[in-house]
Amino acid sequence: MYDLSELRKQIDDVDANLITILLKRFEITSKIGEYKAENGKELFCADREEEKISCIKKLLSDRPDMPYIADMFRCAMDFSKYQQSANIYGTKDIYLIGMPGCGKSTIGKLLADKMQREFTDLDVLFGKVYNIVPAKIIEEQGEAAFRDKETELLKNVASKAFEKKKWDTKRGRIISCGGGIVCREENRDILKNDSLVIYVKRSLKDLAVNGRPLSEKNGIEALFEQRKEKYSSWCDMEVENAASPEVCVQEILKNIMEQNRK
Repeated sequence: MYDLSELRKQIDDVDANLITILLKRFEITSKIGEYKAENGKELFCADREEEKISCIKKLLSDRPDMPYIADMFRCAMDFSKYQQSANIYGTKDIYLIGMPGCGKSTIGKLLADKMQREFTDLDVLFGKVYNIVPAKIIEEQGEAAFRDKETELLKNVASKAFEKKKWDTKRGRIISCGGGIVCREENRDILKNDSLVIYVKRSLKDLAVNGRPLSEKNGIEALFEQRKEKYSSWCDMEVENAASPEVCVQEILKNIMEQNRK
């Protein structure tokens, strides 16, 4: 007959050892993150991760609990990636601002992949939350109605009201803003609250206007004249999206790493 209290004590001892081993693992992965930062190495190595999981599956192929053990290792590796990202890039949210069609969404997705972060496109989220896309509400209800809801949405995103993983709320996010986010002065304080604001610049001739009612109605040049001063004064960093989004992302990452070292 088993002694329940003795078995629970054994579990407690095993758990204590697991904590010690996990802390040791995170200490090592933190050093790996520092090495990558100093030597300009890629943060995430997909081949290395899959190799680890394949080895675990091979070692435990005859055990029914193998998927659960593999999931535990994935959780540990996910935290390691977050830890390395925090060491290299910090934990601040990053907001991308700039003219409509300047490439904020494309650059944001690439950044999120490189930095192992969640990506949010405010215009896309707007449609999901309010069941109407920005272009449609501007056409039907006017720009003021859209701006009211846009600011409400920005407040909720900034406060992480939509976050499901409450344990993960310290992880920085990449957030692409609509081109007119600077039209409301109150949005500035929301964006600048312990975050990094990046102004993505692009030649006006390269900006798309199709499906963008304000660009079509007012003209790109007029919109830019109205907003350019705020884009520059609100941001912490300016980048040119000229050669390609990939080049732009590399410049952003380099600048963030340099800032994080100060």
